Amino acid sequence: MEPFIFRVRDCYYIRASYPSPAEHRHFAAHLVFAMERPFTALVDGKSVETVGITIGSDVPHTILSVDPALVVFIDELTPMSRCVKHTLLQGAPWRALDASVSSRVGKRWGEVRTETDAATAAAETERLLGLQAEHAPAEDPRVLEAAAYMKSAPALEQLTIRNVARAVHLSPSRLTHLFRRDTGISPSLYLANLKLERAFYLLDTGRSLTQVCMDAGFATPSHMADTSRKLYGMSMTEVKQIFLTGLGQNSR
Repeated sequence: MEPFIFRVRDCYYIRASYPSPAEHRHFAAHLVFAMERPFTALVDGKSVETVGITIGSDVPHTILSVDPALVVFIDELTPMSRCVKHTLLQGAPWRALDASVSSRVGKRWGEVRTETDAATAAAETERLLGLQAEHAPAEDPRVLEAAAYMKSAPALEQLTIRNVARAVHLSPSRLTHLFRRDTGISPSLYLANLKLERAFYLLDTGRSLTQVCMDAGFATPSHMADTSRKLYGMSMTEVKQIFLTGLGQNSR
C-alpha cells in the first residue's frame, strides 16, 4: 500500500507502516486507524489492542505495529481539535474508538490516491466520527490570532516571535505567557511544529533531508531532527524511511 501525506483543513493524514517509535508526546490531538490488522497502543501507562484510537495532546504514548496505519494529526488550535475533545475524548486523555467505525475509516482511506480522494475521505471520516459540531474556543482570541498568523505566513523561515507578537499587538513576553497558559507550549515550539509539518509534507518530493530542512524553514538539519524526536518520537531519517520503504526506494 503506497504511503502518503495529505493536508486537509489543518489536519495531516499520514498513511504508512508505523515503525513503533519511542514513547513520546506532542502538541496535537491525533487519531490512529488500522489499515489491515489491529495494533497495540501503549498510552498513558496502559496497553490496549484496538483498530482505532484517539489520543489527546501532550499524552505519552506509542503504537506497536508493523502494518500500515492511518495517523491523523490535528492542530490543537482548530475547530476539529475542539470537536475531538468534546465528542471523542470527553475529558479523558485517550479513548479507543468504535471498532466498526474505525474499520470503515481504515478501509475508506485504503482507497485514497489523490488530493480529491483525500478531501472526500476526510469529510466522510468527520461524519462517521461525529466531528461536525461547532464548539466555542476556550483560548484567548489573541492566541488564536497569533496561531493563524503563523500558519498563513508565506515564509516560515523568516518569521520570528517578535513579528508574531507585533502582529497581534502584544509584547513577545506577553504572547509567550498567554500561549503557554492556553496551549501548554511556547509560540516558538508551535512555530517549530508548523515547520515540521511542512517538512513531513516535503518528504516524498525527492528532496534530500538537507533540502527539506531548508525548504521547511529550519536553521539546521539537527534542529529539525531534534524537533521531530521531541514532538513525534522519531528522527526525520526514520520518518523519511517510512515513505521510502513504502515506495520501494532507497534512503537518500
